Amino acid sequence: MNKMSSINIKSLKKCAFCKYWYDPTNSAIQPHLPNANVWKYDMNAKQMCLKTNREMKASSGCGRYECKVEIM
Repeated sequence: MNKMSSINIKSLKKCAFCKYWYDPTNSAIQPHLPNANVWKYDMNAKQMCLKTNREMKASSGCGRYECKVEIM
């Protein structure tokens, strides 16, 4: 079951929004209020991190984070 959560991607750095989290179709994220930088993401999704070569949960984060979404 997908557990979607809304966050402001300008203030929180979650793996689901990192360009190194391998999700080429962006299936774990969706815009909610994009003009306010608020997006939804599947907190339980897991993908490989291209920097650490480890499977990471979408709700995780690290110091190598680089946002793949354009922030307004």
